[in-house]
Amino acid sequence: LRKHEATTMSATQREYVERFPYQNIVGALLYLSINTRPDISYAVGVLARFCKNPNFRACKALLRVLIYLRGTAERGIQYTGDDLNVYAYSDADWAGDLDSRRSTTGYVVYAAGGPIAWQSKLQTTIAVSTMEAEYMAAFGAIQELIWTKGVLGELEFDYVGPMILHMDSKSAMALAKNPTHHKRSKHIDIKYHWLREHTYEHGTVDLEHCATGDMVADVMTKALDGPLHEKHAVNATGFGDA
Repeated sequence: LRKHEATTMSATQREYVERFPYQNIVGALLYLSINTRPDISYAVGVLARFCKNPNFRACKALLRVLIYLRGTAERGIQYTGDDLNVYAYSDADWAGDLDSRRSTTGYVVYAAGGPIAWQSKLQTTIAVSTMEAEYMAAFGAIQELIWTKGVLGELEFDYVGPMILHMDSKSAMALAKNPTHHKRSKHIDIKYHWLREHTYEHGTVDLEHCATGDMVADVMTKALDGPLHEKHAVNATGFGDA
């Protein structure tokens, strides 16, 4: 989807868009994606960028999300773990937005066998490499993990031991481990290097590498083919039939 497509619509398509309740539907889907349906977070996030000036293709894509929800209405998040076991996955789609060339951050935080927090959003700055995009995505995931640990502490759940963050970028993990700045990272905003304090210095979070095919946060960063989307949406994000 591209924003300039709003200027190339036919008269029939323009009339269709004017009658289409685009903002109302996106608002309802945002509520779902934030609270109970992480599997549509990426799609809804992309479609929300067109609220001010929707085009015909965006309207048709929005209908596809509604069709998908109708076919999966019985699904819900299940918590089946015997203990909290807090861990997370983080991923990024480098330069995925075709209008701004910004990357998309995606992460999912789990506890008791199901997702308790997730996010899919455009990064605030343009990443010049995949490594940088993945590094910034890990920063957001670690922030969420530390906040989760703080909430558990207030609820008198004493969570002992480091939390695990799964990443599929070995270069981003190496940058987090190496405390020195080199030519590939000297331009990265200082705030993102905060994650080193909570990984290799303080040990709050352990970084673990996982295969790209097992990266469940992939569903939060890009459009996937049917089988892979189904794998991450059903098996990996804790969904089950109600």
